Amino acid sequence: MEKRIDSNLNTSNQGLEMVFEKYTTILYDLCTDKEILNMVERIDAAGDEEEESTRMLQYRLEEICSRYEGIKGIMISLTDGRTVFYDGLGSSSVSSPWIEELGIPEVKMGNVYRGISEPVIDNGKEIYLFQIAGNLESYGSGGKHQAAAVINIEEEQICKVLNSGGFRHGYLLDGDIVVSAPSKSDIGCRCKEVMDTETNQYTCLFNQASGFTICNIQPVRAYKDLLHIQYLILGIIVLVSGFVVVILAYLIRKPYLKVVNDYVDAMSRVEKGDFTVRAREKTRIIPDMGRIENKFNSMIIYIQRQVELGKQATQERKRVQATTLEAQIAPHFLYNALDMINWKAIENEQYEISEMLGILGDILRYSVKNIDDMTTLRTEFQWLEHYVWLGNVELSRKTKLKLEVPEELMELRIHKLLLQPFIENALKYAFLNKGGNDVLVVGVGLAGGQIHITIEDNGKGIEAGLLRKLNDETADMGEHVGIANVRKRLKLYYGEEAVVYFESILDSYTRIHLFIPLMAEMQSNG
Repeated sequence: MEKRIDSNLNTSNQGLEMVFEKYTTILYDLCTDKEILNMVERIDAAGDEEEESTRMLQYRLEEICSRYEGIKGIMISLTDGRTVFYDGLGSSSVSSPWIEELGIPEVKMGNVYRGISEPVIDNGKEIYLFQIAGNLESYGSGGKHQAAAVINIEEEQICKVLNSGGFRHGYLLDGDIVVSAPSKSDIGCRCKEVMDTETNQYTCLFNQASGFTICNIQPVRAYKDLLHIQYLILGIIVLVSGFVVVILAYLIRKPYLKVVNDYVDAMSRVEKGDFTVRAREKTRIIPDMGRIENKFNSMIIYIQRQVELGKQATQERKRVQATTLEAQIAPHFLYNALDMINWKAIENEQYEISEMLGILGDILRYSVKNIDDMTTLRTEFQWLEHYVWLGNVELSRKTKLKLEVPEELMELRIHKLLLQPFIENALKYAFLNKGGNDVLVVGVGLAGGQIHITIEDNGKGIEAGLLRKLNDETADMGEHVGIANVRKRLKLYYGEEAVVYFESILDSYTRIHLFIPLMAEMQSNG
């Protein structure tokens, strides 16, 4: 019973942390979104006169509510005390009977989690909510107030992970107040008021991330009934096993038992990967076993060879796939040709051309040398800076590459050339027929055990049809072969946990998100 209780508590705690981590990540993206921060700054600066920015911000909040299940409302408090919100229950950004009344809890540091014990009414139905609040990053720090945001989550999202059926039921407590329960009438009550200690056992676990307490409900009667059934089953198994053992002892003679036990032991060792085991000679005891021994030993040798060949084939297949995706030209031929052209350029005093050839040679050398190797983010970004410089020369542009990467993440290791196809597409398409200050921004952060890489441009954006196609892994990418190759390489290197998705607004921006699982081999020795 104690093991089941501990298992239920740990399962509920892990589920709660996954739910909060999901919505905390959404809140973090909201609080660090440059476009949203710029809107808030314009609204604060212009006051009530900045209606366009207010409408755009309301639209973004509505978009987030619609995209993510369980979010029923979002509110941003400005530094002058005013608020901008979207009520997902009433589908309104103008008026709401509940969202401003709930307000935003005070956020001093990190995120604040709050359970609401009073329901809000939606079409006559009572709905309970949770709030996760945080400050907008790098905004409002010099004023009297700090701009903050809060997302309102339906309590049912929490209730699902605490009450999954079977023997797992529970409350979520804020202090001693129930903020989530299977029966909604219990929400808002004190814990002792809803406990039935005669028929249930209650065990609590404090969740460090949110500050809430998980209270697990164990029906004692159900465990007693299950225990009786287990005793009965165990008794039957013991009786049947004893009967079988007696029959076998009577029917099988000792030499045969010894031979069988030896073979079982040998097979168990083979199952664990020990292919050095061999069946010993038993023909003196049982002459007919000689042929079985020979076949058994031959089978072990064959299995060992097949396992080794399988490992080699797997490694070779990965290498061939990576090589096919990353390199399709003869590098030494290109090196020699570029070197020859470089000397011709120097002879004719074409030093700018010589510099371009030198950089191109470095790019080719980097891209084809040990092409399935891993490299640090620092080295990858240095290569990208060369690539963008050469692309600017080719396209007669002045695109700027900005890196927003914490220094402590620069030594993380990823596979080479994962970002190049996205940079290439941005240079070719994002700024086509678009004048102005062309900027590419590459950012890196950690989110839930994954490396989160963003590539953003301020170009002309992507049409809705193409955007849907880019986010569909099964779609035919046509001329966007580089993006399809990156997806294949991500699955090859990192499995199904690696994710790529695009977001874009026409004539505004395009942002690409890469999520790569953080593994031990990705930590650089530096």
